[in-house]
Amino acid sequence: MNIHNINLTLEGIESLVYNHYGEAGRLAENINARLEQVGYENQGVNERPDLVVLNQTQMPSVLVEVGFINTDADNRLLDERFRETARAIAEGILATVWSAA
Repeated sequence: MNIHNINLTLEGIESLVYNHYGEAGRLAENINARLEQVGYENQGVNERPDLVVLNQTQMPSVLVEVGFINTDADNRLLDERFRETARAIAEGILATVWSAA
């Protein structure tokens, strides 16, 4: 799990995976769905096979872009609802693990 706050012209959250299909894709979808409930705009799950943090792992991996630092609303949401944001990520992980059991 890798969590970032980036500077782009978007709002909300985005999750990046090596391959959208399989466990990493389900994990990313579950995390995004929980973060959307916190109030973030869901920019979806996108494949980025060029990222070392995703393509050099032996397990499902997700890079979660939580908020865009050039967006006041995202900064405020992350500051004011940090615990809920962290909990949403954890709940997305747990939902994926429990559904695989």
